[in-house]
Amino acid sequence: MDKRLDDVLHGREGNYLLPFYWQRGTRHEKIPEQIARIRESGCGALCVEGRPHPDFGKEGWWRDVDLIVSECARLGMKVWILDDKHFPTGFANGCIASKHPHLRAWRLREFHVDVMGPIYDATLLMEPDSEKEPLVGVFAYRRAGDGQKMAGPAIDLTGRVRGGTVSFDIPEGCWRVFFLYKTRRGGLDNYIDLISKESAAVQIEAVYEPHYARYAKYFGNVIAGFFSDEPQFRNGILGASLDDPGGYFYGIGKEGLALPYNERLLGLMSDALGADALPRLPELWYESPGAPATRFAYMDVLTRLYRECFSQPVGDWCRAHGVEYIGHVIEDMNAHGRMGYGPGHYFRAIGPQDMGGIDIVLHQVLPGFAHHWHTAICLGGSVSSDFNHYVLGKLAPSIAHLTPHMRGRAMCEVFGAFGWAEGAPMMKWLLDFLLVRGVNHFVPHAFSPEYPDDDCPPHFGAEGHDPQFEGFSAVMRYANKAAHLLTGGRHVATAALLYHAEGEWMSGIGAALTMDGPARELYDAHLDFDIVPCDTLLDAAASTIADGRLRIAGETFGALVVPYAPHLPPALLSRLGEFRAAGLPVLFAGGVPEGIDGEATPLESLASAVRGATADDVSVDGDFPELRVFHVVRDDGDVFMFFNESASVRAKTTVRLGASGPCARLRLAEDFAFAGDAPGGALELDLLPGQSEIVVFGGTAGLAAPPRRETARVLAPIYEIETASSDDLDDFRPLAKTDRLFNVASPEGIPDFAGRVRYRFALEMADGIPPGGAALDLGKVGETARLWVNGRFAGIRVAEPYRFEVGPLLHAGANDILVETANTLALKLRDRFSFYLAIRPCGMLGPVTLHS
Repeated sequence: MDKRLDDVLHGREGNYLLPFYWQRGTRHEKIPEQIARIRESGCGALCVEGRPHPDFGKEGWWRDVDLIVSECARLGMKVWILDDKHFPTGFANGCIASKHPHLRAWRLREFHVDVMGPIYDATLLMEPDSEKEPLVGVFAYRRAGDGQKMAGPAIDLTGRVRGGTVSFDIPEGCWRVFFLYKTRRGGLDNYIDLISKESAAVQIEAVYEPHYARYAKYFGNVIAGFFSDEPQFRNGILGASLDDPGGYFYGIGKEGLALPYNERLLGLMSDALGADALPRLPELWYESPGAPATRFAYMDVLTRLYRECFSQPVGDWCRAHGVEYIGHVIEDMNAHGRMGYGPGHYFRAIGPQDMGGIDIVLHQVLPGFAHHWHTAICLGGSVSSDFNHYVLGKLAPSIAHLTPHMRGRAMCEVFGAFGWAEGAPMMKWLLDFLLVRGVNHFVPHAFSPEYPDDDCPPHFGAEGHDPQFEGFSAVMRYANKAAHLLTGGRHVATAALLYHAEGEWMSGIGAALTMDGPARELYDAHLDFDIVPCDTLLDAAASTIADGRLRIAGETFGALVVPYAPHLPPALLSRLGEFRAAGLPVLFAGGVPEGIDGEATPLESLASAVRGATADDVSVDGDFPELRVFHVVRDDGDVFMFFNESASVRAKTTVRLGASGPCARLRLAEDFAFAGDAPGGALELDLLPGQSEIVVFGGTAGLAAPPRRETARVLAPIYEIETASSDDLDDFRPLAKTDRLFNVASPEGIPDFAGRVRYRFALEMADGIPPGGAALDLGKVGETARLWVNGRFAGIRVAEPYRFEVGPLLHAGANDILVETANTLALKLRDRFSFYLAIRPCGMLGPVTLHS
């Protein structure tokens, strides 16, 4: 039997959860109670977040963390620590401002004027040089045509600067004169310089080392590591700009953008270009024939320095002290490959960490919106479905699969800032969304010591006021079981998808395709993929071709998909040629870059082209594009997860797999496990919208065949209905006695109701218990349901189907049935995050049926 399946069937699964536990410096005496609540929910670890704490790194902080660490040690829980006083990581607990102001980051800004020649011995006024913004250089470029493009080469005017002016003979034609300055402006104040070793080291000095000095004996046993939250360049616009699309889109080439800068970066750029980079710096903002190479050199050096100066030293420090380094950057709308809110390159930024990492918060992903842009509380008020549904969830698993020291571990910070309207059904949907893409560790956001707390709800438990805490806990237990089954093996994918950052750097945002479109075409056709960076492909030791397949870190791919960019690095073009010569199908999605021969594959033909070039891992009968599939191979056999991501379409189909024979089929959220079979690899599936199933091949683990239901009886009993509000969830009071089910929180009912609703009714079994048992289906429920039959607990359901196996609990004659439902706090607290979600009706809505 599969070892992990045996673990799950016998309650021995591991812990894959480390929720944020906010610290506000209040209610110190309540910390043991709050940690007990976290443990009760099924989470075996927590991540201490000091963002709201007024005394981070001082006496009050140490007092609280002392108690947290000792209490977790007593309970056998692990502790992670978020690594700064407030978001984003990089303020170094204020030490840049208080102790090292000289280590603040420098940026490069440009100011330009356009002049028309010829003018002999012309003079231009310029800003006076100052210590705050020293002059870097002055350069003139001939304008090319009537647009913003320039013709090279530059004329260096730096040596002609005198007394706040520059004088030169303006040649005939239109010229643009650039004045380049170093500046401390254009970024976060008192933030570390991510491309300076000396500055970035202050982060370790200010946060990591004080925690080690106090808790060294706990490092590596109770304290598991540190969590880094969204470090970023955060450069802004300082110069002339015709439009401002927002920080997600601040890429190289954006007019007026202040750029991270220091002299070492300039020197490394010159080495990369084989010539002095200084006169070419204006090409970082404006197009010219040399701009693709200049922009690539800049971004390539910048992102390597980020890794060398910041994330690699932090990762090395953690591992040297017996702990791990995890976290994520801002990925939104492909910011992961840009500056602004991003780190420039996802793989270089995250590579030194011990897990792949992303977050899904702020309504980035919503059920049913795979093919629709939709409103969200994110920057700009709406988000791209193609990025969020097809790329975001694949970033962390891809780097985890391809980076050996990560051991396949991919983490997501999840649930935060969706609002109180995000109940257990949606949380379960989000977990399935992530699990089926390969994410296997989760940071639920967040437990708060305050109630009510308007800071990015929901807050689990809500200090005893959360009607759905049992539902949340059921979702956490589900996450641990599912993650345990899906880890510890080799991910199977059909294709590799090239990470698009380098192509976008060289070609520009909009000129180059992102990964979004190709990813959507592949994923909707049930062709799984990993995103692979250029660095990995260029490393001959890391990527090889054997039998016409690309092999990386134990993963193999039958094809490589290259999103179109007019320009790609020459070394990559050469490597792609080698791959093609070795027999690997390389498909150029949407266009062929300059410098290589080949045919373009239109996006609408991409899936069929990949399918024609390599063997299918999975195929699906019928049209079910939102049926998602994940495949892992272990020594014991094959494991598949299926998730019907659709919000409305039932997936009743046959899937055809590379594995066949007896299997164990598990619907973990429904406490349902049974023996199955896939003769010849054909497996029949029937999944409701939002339903998932995990199938483990290699035997049936002694499980019984699923019961066959032949009759269904709609029940119409008299319901005794009681309610208990969130103010006191145990104080049930009579509401109605009726044969009609209704929305308790309707405008005609209790429109601000938040709490629990109980239904008691009799189930008459006049003919005794059916030989095959019986199942009670509650129909539609808002939102979670717990069931007791004759006083015995039958389980909890957090999503459809709200069906319970009740045969062993029934007896002939009248049976006492008690159902307890729970809604969320949204109607009572009405937080601004919940404006973006449709709130489900409250209570049991039926129809209630007995299947026998």
